[in-house]
Amino acid sequence: MTGILLIVVEAWEPAPRRPLVLTAGDRVTVGDRDTEWTAYLWCLGSDGSGGWVPQDFLVMADDGTATVTADYSTVELAVKVGDVVAGYQSAGNWTWCVDQHGRAGWVPNRALSRSTE
Repeated sequence: MTGILLIVVEAWEPAPRRPLVLTAGDRVTVGDRDTEWTAYLWCLGSDGSGGWVPQDFLVMADDGTATVTADYSTVELAVKVGDVVAGYQSAGNWTWCVDQHGRAGWVPNRALSRSTE
């Protein structure tokens, strides 16, 4: 595993929903801000799928739309206490992680601690 080694200190189980997958340059319709994860905005892709996107990944327009600045997926990773994952990118209090089986997704930072290994 490469990346920063992290230990899971709080289990995380994602809500079942179809992920929103975006490519840099995509336009999305922007909705409400998340009340718990305030760095995230609800966005609808051109195919009608929706998901929470960090505002840092968006260039806002005046018409309620935004352009995505980097490839992004709303996939979340299910983890349990004691799992070791590799962290690659952080955004809005979440980290993109890959587990020992090669599964990847976002995990909330509150569920992670730096490994001492």
